[in-house]
Amino acid sequence: MQEPEIPTELEAQGGDGEDAAIGVRGWQGGIRALPCIFVNEMLEKVAGFGLNTNMITYLTKKYHLSTVASQTMLFVWSAISNFAPIPGAVVADMYLGRFMAVALGSVACLIGMVFLWLSATIPGARPPPCNDGEQCAPPGARHLAWLLSGFAFLSLGAGGVRPCSMAFGADQFSRHPKEQRSRILQAYFNAYYASIGVAFTIAVTAIVYLQDNVGWSVGFAVSMGLMLLSTVSFLLGSGLYINEKGKRQMFSGIGAAVGAAIRNHRARLPAKTGDGVYHHLKDSKLTIPTDQLRFLNKACMVCATKEDTDSPSNSAASAAAPERHGRSGKRLCTVDQVEQLKSAIRVLPIWSSTIFLALAMNQSFAVKQADTMDRRVGRGRYFEVPSGSLALFNMATMSLWSASYDRWVAPALRRHTGNPRGLTMKQRIGGGLLLATASTAVSAAVEGARRRRALRGVTISAFWLVPQFALVGLAEAFGVIGEIEFFYTELPKSMASFSMSLLYMAFGVGNLAGALIVKVVQAASRRGGETSWLVDDLNAGHYDYYYWLLTGYGVVNFVYFAWCSWVYGEEGKNVEWEEDDDREQPIL
Repeated sequence: MQEPEIPTELEAQGGDGEDAAIGVRGWQGGIRALPCIFVNEMLEKVAGFGLNTNMITYLTKKYHLSTVASQTMLFVWSAISNFAPIPGAVVADMYLGRFMAVALGSVACLIGMVFLWLSATIPGARPPPCNDGEQCAPPGARHLAWLLSGFAFLSLGAGGVRPCSMAFGADQFSRHPKEQRSRILQAYFNAYYASIGVAFTIAVTAIVYLQDNVGWSVGFAVSMGLMLLSTVSFLLGSGLYINEKGKRQMFSGIGAAVGAAIRNHRARLPAKTGDGVYHHLKDSKLTIPTDQLRFLNKACMVCATKEDTDSPSNSAASAAAPERHGRSGKRLCTVDQVEQLKSAIRVLPIWSSTIFLALAMNQSFAVKQADTMDRRVGRGRYFEVPSGSLALFNMATMSLWSASYDRWVAPALRRHTGNPRGLTMKQRIGGGLLLATASTAVSAAVEGARRRRALRGVTISAFWLVPQFALVGLAEAFGVIGEIEFFYTELPKSMASFSMSLLYMAFGVGNLAGALIVKVVQAASRRGGETSWLVDDLNAGHYDYYYWLLTGYGVVNFVYFAWCSWVYGEEGKNVEWEEDDDREQPIL
């Protein structure tokens, strides 16, 4: 991808090549800033995936925890790590800025990996090895302290890196012309996500091999070294970055809009929005609010104050001096702040429909299925593919599709749709939801066929699972990347970190929803003394019924998404008023 030229006006302003208004020099931002960001993210993901993929083996074999206890601990850790980006994004957007959040998050991840490495290296940091014929000693409080400290720092680091890294890379194109930026961002998000697939592939092969065959101390040491390189590479590129500072006014302004709307909820709106008088910033692009979520317009309507309610004749004077009125009454917010609140509210229904993607992407039962299937390959069929390695088909499909979308797929689609992106962001999310639903249907069909043949004594090949993994990879390439681009584009620029955190919040809610569905299915299918669908013996259970249940949920969820998309309306209009507006908002 060829980098568009940065406008030469940046070099002309300030005399020394620096834009006096925004503090950006001519060599900062653009593609030249991406290598350090990409290296940071890839190395962090290789180290992180290498830990997550095989951690249950470490807990059961080295810490002597039961499978249930290990899974529960990892589930809690995963949930905390997925919810941590929410407060992390708020702190980054309001105070630290995204550069500092990624830097501190990377350091926290490094400290967490040091604790895990020490737990595998120091003899007294974990329970003693099991002796033949003796019961394994359970971990004590001092043993768990090393482990939980590592998990805590890794979750803390996730709160800084996950919501801010991708958004920080997108910030490097914030000074490019608007007409070029949309296509650049699409290519950037696709390339970014493809790099994650490459990192996952390296992690589940090289890192896991070292852990299983060389030793956990060496495996953790490699992850720790990669995280150190990740942190150093990111800091070395600091002079190349466009660094957006935190803006307290964004979230404070949204809070002010909520408070003003509640205080003024009894005010009467005019028959037409344009007939009202509204408090706005001097020289603002917006002097009247939009008609969407019209009830929130009471928050900035001048006549909503007590003075104007008592004396309608004051409306004209308020129109002439809205700034004075807003400061004196302290009951109004600006039109811009109301529109920022509307932007955040409008994306939430579409966000809620993407939770299903997290359910479909969870292929843990597929690994259990693969354990009962024929995984031998090669001449003589001596080599047996590990069950967990089948997930490579997921990531390979996702990475190949993401890497080829902008070069071949989007141009072909553009000729038919007329859209510069090939497909709109909502179409990509919808396509991802359909593919995710198709993956659960294929999973149900394959599991049904496997079970019927297994009951007859026939073992089928594990590679029958490849289509469902491939469909999940395509669903991720369509839905998740479309979701990321949608949130980043449709929310105000100063909420970019928060927009990225919405993805991880969907994963976190999806994890909790998945656990709840499994628990409900187990309880409901046991009624009347029946065998549960989800028993340990796959042939005695009915995992295919569980997959069909998810498929039904996926169909209903897609209808819900289609309705949310229709209500949302046209893309690109949500924060059009904010483009190139870097002025700080007042707190009223």
